[in-house]
Amino acid sequence: MKQGCVLNIEGPWCQVEAEGCLYRCGLRKKLFLQADGRSGPVVVGDAVIFEETTTGEGVIDGVLERRTKLSRSAPWAHEKEHIVASNIDQLLIVASIKNPPLKEGVIDRYIIVAESGGLNPIICVNKIDLAKDGEVSSVEEMYGGLGYSLLFTSAVHGEGIDQLRAALRDRKTAFGGQSGVGKSSLINALQPGLGLRVGEVRRAVRKGRHTTSSVSLIKLDTGGHVVDTPGVRELGLWDIERQDVAEFFPEIWEMGRNCKYTRCTHSHEPACAVKEAVQQGTLNRRRHESYLRILNSVGKN
Repeated sequence: MKQGCVLNIEGPWCQVEAEGCLYRCGLRKKLFLQADGRSGPVVVGDAVIFEETTTGEGVIDGVLERRTKLSRSAPWAHEKEHIVASNIDQLLIVASIKNPPLKEGVIDRYIIVAESGGLNPIICVNKIDLAKDGEVSSVEEMYGGLGYSLLFTSAVHGEGIDQLRAALRDRKTAFGGQSGVGKSSLINALQPGLGLRVGEVRRAVRKGRHTTSSVSLIKLDTGGHVVDTPGVRELGLWDIERQDVAEFFPEIWEMGRNCKYTRCTHSHEPACAVKEAVQQGTLNRRRHESYLRILNSVGKN
């Protein structure tokens, strides 16, 4: 038996890397029988045990325990979990200043996905070459003060690519974000020649086309691996209860300690310290609005 890492899944076949060699592997029937129905029995990033059946081919016999996971509620069945990738170190949350416009709510949802799965979130604002005065600084003010790692890039002009490369070195990093924000363009800028397709942004509806149809773990020459995930139009949160949402908004969580009611949701209750902070201008109103949208969506994904 050999131990390897799943790099890609296409239909019933997995590409597995072990000791510098690549193997095309199928799955034992028992893995399908053992699957809990929430996701496929094997996902990209899984550490697997497999038997080599012939040169360059094998069959996966088992999956080792997952250290971390990038998951969401399945878009085809919201009551089921869809694990996108496993054993990833960090999630690069890619947003764009324009085309499509930056949406703080999407960033906040990805932060929740990252932290609930054990991944370190990094916020990367792309297409800064399209920014108007104050647009970059407003993002920096909102998230930088909360302790999140921030990167500002332009895949077209190469701005911030060296800093991005340094942040990814020797780590396994998943790229997440809306369609059209430039995830594949950034990967191409990091390592020219990877050949990832880059889609045009549909200007009429200002939403990106899906340019990544499958998930792959890609090795970078400068060290580390990246996972380019399909763009999403709706990011359903998995295994998050209403009372959990405030924990992912550190400033709201801290202010909430001063609310009159222990289980205050900071939405409709009287004597709410969080709502008072919004009125006084000590809490960014957009952050509170994003929190409320996510709070109201939990249980409705």
